[in-house]
Amino acid sequence: MAARIQRVNDLEDNAAAEKYPAAVDVQDRPVDSYRPKKWQSNVTILSCYIANFSDGFQNSLANPTNVIFKKLLGSGGYSADMKTRISNSLIIGAILGVVVLGYTSDMFSRRSGLLFTSSLVAIATLLATLALQVHHSQNMLWYFVVVRGIAGFGVGGEYPPSAAAGLEESDEIMKAYRGPLFVSFTTLMATLASPIMQIIYLICLVASNNDLTVAFHAIYGIATILPVIIIVLRLFMVDSTLFHDSNFTNQRRPFRLYLLLARRYWWRIFTTSLAFFLYDFINFPNSIMSSTIIASLVKDNDIQKTAIWQVILTVLPVPGVMIGAWLTNAIGRRNTGIVGFAGYMVLGFIIGGTYSKLSQHIATFVVLYGLLQAFGHMGPGATIGLISSEAFPTAMRGMGYSIATAFGRTGAAVGTECFTPLQEVAGTSATFYLAGGVAVIGVLVYCLLPESSQLDLAQEDRELEEFLAERGYNMEKRTGFR
Repeated sequence: MAARIQRVNDLEDNAAAEKYPAAVDVQDRPVDSYRPKKWQSNVTILSCYIANFSDGFQNSLANPTNVIFKKLLGSGGYSADMKTRISNSLIIGAILGVVVLGYTSDMFSRRSGLLFTSSLVAIATLLATLALQVHHSQNMLWYFVVVRGIAGFGVGGEYPPSAAAGLEESDEIMKAYRGPLFVSFTTLMATLASPIMQIIYLICLVASNNDLTVAFHAIYGIATILPVIIIVLRLFMVDSTLFHDSNFTNQRRPFRLYLLLARRYWWRIFTTSLAFFLYDFINFPNSIMSSTIIASLVKDNDIQKTAIWQVILTVLPVPGVMIGAWLTNAIGRRNTGIVGFAGYMVLGFIIGGTYSKLSQHIATFVVLYGLLQAFGHMGPGATIGLISSEAFPTAMRGMGYSIATAFGRTGAAVGTECFTPLQEVAGTSATFYLAGGVAVIGVLVYCLLPESSQLDLAQEDRELEEFLAERGYNMEKRTGFR
């Protein structure tokens, strides 16, 4: 009789839970024992290192590409408008890729999204490598714009699932140092890629006696090989424990669910997106324009000397990233970003105010320009991606990060459109004044960001589950997946 009464009570409890899902305590669910093997976690981290290096390599290709096309086609054949289109094609593609993969990596799988993006980058870059096999013409340039846009979709789509997967595995294997580790496989790798690409480009120029076609094929060929290596690694990776324990893969997803997420996290979305926009607005065009600025300062327009100075310029920000990685724990993510933006502001105004004299001393200019970029990479460069990943729970980490990054890439596109006309109308010094002014706003925005080093990722997940359960959305888990 007692057993029968207990069974009736259990049935009543189950019925009540179905009728009032908010009443179910999400912490009372059975805990799944799913956990990736150590080597699988290491493969995930390793693939993040190589992938971010590959993405940085892709982004830095714009500098030598602009020099090569201008030399081969002349100023008339390679106009300022076409240069802007080619630079922006990767950015616009990246914006679309970030948004699409940010959503799908949360709704389905980090691993599947990463395999897709790496494949897309490999195919599109191979097509770009073949551009100079056809006659140099406007049609070739438009073809190049299209294939670079496709590559950009893959590069941008790489960011959300890679950042989310890398952060989650970092929190699993090295929780106290997840910030420095995250910076090491994101910003540091992307920053290192630029000088290494420039060194390869310079070696090709020397070895081929300034044969620009050979140099073009070499740097784009390597850019094709890198994503192929990443594809092989990602065949062996699996999704993280955090993603396994908290995801939307089996969740009912009516429009109201997204409204609830926006209601809870709108302030973090707004502030991280604004900070990302401001940083990319000044950083990306400054990086792209650096080769053009240096080329205008090199006497006799020597292409090898231009490449040498470009290598030096791209090396200088690397120590800034390493210092930023250390500071993320030492003084916090938010303060690190404020210090970086403040340095960018001061140096931007100094270079802008003294540009007429600095242009006569290229070594001094390159050092100051390198320090400017070092402060940018140390502060917002090292921290904005980290904050945008840590500030959101696992179930929507890809989406939260993708929104912020999409605004960042939008800022890069807008900045590229603004900086080139400004340089032509008001001179190069005006672009540094603009960078310094935007950095002032960046300092103020960073004061509004959360100090994400204090956030417990698993606790954030539980709080989201409780928030949704109270409003009728119990998160369903799936088990035993890759």
